[in-house]
Amino acid sequence: MQSSEHERICVIGMGYVGLTLSLVLAKKGFRVYGVEARPEIARQLQAGTPHFYERGLAPLLRECLAGGAFTVAEKIPADAPIDVFIVAVGTPLDQAAKAPILDSLAAAAESIAPHLGEGALVILRSTVPVGVTRKVVLPILRRHAQKNVFLAFCPERTIEGKALEELEHLPQIVGGLDEESARRAESIFARITSKIVRVSSLEAAEMTKLIDNSYRDLGFAFANEIAMIAKHLGLEGGEVIRAANDGYPRTRVALPGFCGGLCLKKDPQILSRSAEAAGYRPRLVVSARQVNEDLHHYTAVRIAQQLKEKGKDIAGAKIFISGFAFKGRPETDDIRDSPTLEVLVELRRLGAGRIAGHDFVVAPAVIASLGVEPTSLTEGFRGADCVLFMNNHAGYETLDIDPYLSLLNPDALIFDGWRMFDVALIKKHNGLRYEALG
Repeated sequence: MQSSEHERICVIGMGYVGLTLSLVLAKKGFRVYGVEARPEIARQLQAGTPHFYERGLAPLLRECLAGGAFTVAEKIPADAPIDVFIVAVGTPLDQAAKAPILDSLAAAAESIAPHLGEGALVILRSTVPVGVTRKVVLPILRRHAQKNVFLAFCPERTIEGKALEELEHLPQIVGGLDEESARRAESIFARITSKIVRVSSLEAAEMTKLIDNSYRDLGFAFANEIAMIAKHLGLEGGEVIRAANDGYPRTRVALPGFCGGLCLKKDPQILSRSAEAAGYRPRLVVSARQVNEDLHHYTAVRIAQQLKEKGKDIAGAKIFISGFAFKGRPETDDIRDSPTLEVLVELRRLGAGRIAGHDFVVAPAVIASLGVEPTSLTEGFRGADCVLFMNNHAGYETLDIDPYLSLLNPDALIFDGWRMFDVALIKKHNGLRYEALG
C-alpha cells in the first residue's frame, strides 16, 4: 500500500456515484465510511447487497465489508477520526424550474461541518451549477467549522455499467479552493487513477463536468435531426450517416437513437442555467436538448398514426415495449429519465391502455410499478399490435426475431429504436410494418 496523508474517508451518499467510488477507494487501501440516510438502503448495503445493478459491484461490496475496509451507517460516525469527506448526494432536477434541487447537498454540508478536524478536506462530487461549491457549500462549512477549510470539486465522469473499471482508468478532474486544497484532493485520486487533470478553480472543475454530457447530448441531437430531415425527404437517416462517415476522417456522426439517463438529460440544462445566470443565453445546448426530447412525442404520434391507418384504436391495441433501462450498453437497471418512460407518458396521453413490458435487466416489479404488465418476450409479442424496442441491449444481437413475428396480430408494427433488426426479414411476414428513427 502506498503511503498517504489521508487514510480515513467518509463518503456521503451511497447512490451510483458514492457507492462505486467508496468501494474502489476501499479496494485501494483506504478506510471508508459510507453514509446513507435512507434506512432501507443502508441496511441492504450492510447485508452485502447493492440496491442497483453494476457489473462486479456485488462481489466487491461483500469483499470490502468482510475485510473491514468499508462500513455503512445512516449518519457520520461520531467516534471515527475522519480525514476526508466526499459528498456524492443527488441533485435532482426540478422539472418546472429546470434547475437542480440542492437541499440534499446543503444538508450534507451541514452534517459534515461539526466533524471537521484540523486539516480535514471536503471534496464535492455531486453535479452542480457553476459556482455552487464556493457560494453554497463553502459558507456552510465556514459558518460551522472554526478550523481552516480545505475544499475541492472533483467530478464523477463514469458511465453506468463500467463505473468500477472507469474509476481506475479515466482522468480525474481536480479543482481546488486554493493550491493546498487541490494538492490534497489530487493525493487521494492519484491512488486510484494514473492521470489527474488539474484545473485552475472550483468553477472550472464544475463546468468541465457539465461539458462532458452536454457535448454527448449535442452529438446525439445532430444525428437525430439528420434522421428527421432524411425521413421527410424520403431517405433513411442511418444510410446517409454511414455513408458520410465511411472513410472520411472529418465526419464522425453518431447513429440516430434515443438518449436519456439522469446525467445526459440534466447536465445540459444545468449548463444552460449557469450561462443564463451569468448573463449569456445559450442557443446550441438548449436546442440540442429539445431535439432529443422531441423524439418521445414523435415516436408516440407515429405509433398512433400507424395504428389508425390500419383501423386499430390505440385504446384497445396491445402495445409491447422491450427495453426500460435508459440504455442497453453497458447494461444497467437504471430507469431514471429513461426515454421509455417519456414515450410511455406520450402513449398514454394519446389513449393507449394495454401496455406490456420487458427488460433484460430491470426487475419485473419495477416495470409493474409503472403500471405496465411485466412479461416475457414470447408473451409480449403474442397478440401484440405494436412492438417497441427502446434500448440496444446486447441480448437483442442474438435474438432470432423471426419466430416471434408470427405471434403478432395482423398488420402489426415493429418500432426499432436502434435499427437492430433485419428490415427485409420483418417485411417478409405478410402485413407487418417497420418503423425506426430516421
